[in-house]
Amino acid sequence: MQTIQINNSELEQYINLTYGDDKNSLVNDFVMFLKTELHASNIKKAFDEVKQFQDEKIDLTDASDFLKELKSDN
Repeated sequence: MQTIQINNSELEQYINLTYGDDKNSLVNDFVMFLKTELHASNIKKAFDEVKQFQDEKIDLTDASDFLKELKSDN
């Protein structure tokens, strides 16, 4: 389990006003935020890999056919 300490009065006030004593909703919203950030990070990594492939810096096996399909639809 991870404990997070917030030393920002503006954020603390927002949390108190929004969630009050409802810690379950606070935790659920925080987990949703983290999952969203993780998905965004994975998507960025995928775009970076496509760019590297386009620049011929890396070889991709399965992605080659996928990129050909995307180019043929344009």
